[in-house]
Amino acid sequence: MKWHKLIASLASGMILVGILLTVVFTVCFDHSFYEQEYKANGQAEKIGMSQEDLMKSTDALLDYLQGKKDNIKVEAMMNGHNVEVFNERETLHMADVKELLDNAVKARDILLWGGAAILAAVIAFAKWEKLSVLKDAYKYSVAAIGAFIAVLGCWAAVDFYDFWVDFHYLFFDNTLFFLDPNTSIMINMFPENFFFDLVFRIIVIVIIIIAAIGGSIHWLSVLKRRRETKNDQCCSL
Repeated sequence: MKWHKLIASLASGMILVGILLTVVFTVCFDHSFYEQEYKANGQAEKIGMSQEDLMKSTDALLDYLQGKKDNIKVEAMMNGHNVEVFNERETLHMADVKELLDNAVKARDILLWGGAAILAAVIAFAKWEKLSVLKDAYKYSVAAIGAFIAVLGCWAAVDFYDFWVDFHYLFFDNTLFFLDPNTSIMINMFPENFFFDLVFRIIVIVIIIIAAIGGSIHWLSVLKRRRETKNDQCCSL
């Protein structure tokens, strides 16, 4: 592989990871997704809280993680009693999650814009090979990232609990993420099947985006070949 195609592939990979992170943020902060999941699993009834209070508690979490609130303090009626929804352990864990998300947003921006700038520079340098460089870069980066996602997907499908716990061990230096279902409202708001659906939705959306981009690049290649064939025919006449 020529050096410029290698660099273009790395830049394309940066962009794709940036897109992946963008999808993660979009899904994680989608109010309607939480509402659908809660209703589908009867989560409000299981917790002993109204759907309205459950969504109010969820919005407090999402607003905090997006920097719209300074804390996750929120009160709600639970089994007929007014309670503080989130305890100290949950509050500390959410502080860790917010820090992780803030760093992920910075990484996303660097990957997207840095990758786009590098790819544009390489394509500009490639002169007449522009489309070929773009096509190869996308193909190799998709193959690498696709293989990685496939491995994670298989792991999650086989043993989601193990996948999810190891994910937390990788990104957190404490065990605050272990919450007691007998005392934690948060863990009851987000059971294992909720996160499974979350990860599955992210993977599906990413696959659709990758397919759409790949299809667009392929269509550009088809148009280029048609123009070249038409020009050759004109020259032969």
